[in-house]
Amino acid sequence: ENYLDQIKRTIAILGTPSREDMAYIQNESARKFIRSLPKRSKQPWSTLYPKANPVALDLLSKMLVFNPTKRYTVEACLAHPYFEGLHNPAYEPVCDEPFDWSFDDFEPTKELLQGMIYDLSLQFHPEQIQKCQLILGLILCSIF
Repeated sequence: ENYLDQIKRTIAILGTPSREDMAYIQNESARKFIRSLPKRSKQPWSTLYPKANPVALDLLSKMLVFNPTKRYTVEACLAHPYFEGLHNPAYEPVCDEPFDWSFDDFEPTKELLQGMIYDLSLQFHPEQIQKCQLILGLILCSIF
């Protein structure tokens, strides 16, 4: 039931979604579950992260919104003052149509993409490779 816990934790921070925000949820069981939870108020980001940059907290408040239709787009995030000095629209073209990955000749399943992201993250944290090998070795030893 991890997804139910995730919903509870999300609502504990973002507050109970409004009727309008709930309208996009197609699954009636999910809407019923959310309505069954105690009403919660939105937690101020500055209370949760008192030492954080206020401009970063402003961006966070625009990205972490319950209703996905109200969230900032990638373009809006990049144009936010938090990225001032880093964002250059001339070097960040927007694709006019969905990107066709067929040349890569693979089906991008959830598991495959997770594995690819994990492998890439290990390039930035090579110290974790030995730790993962040790854990994998312990698991294999317990199986055989």
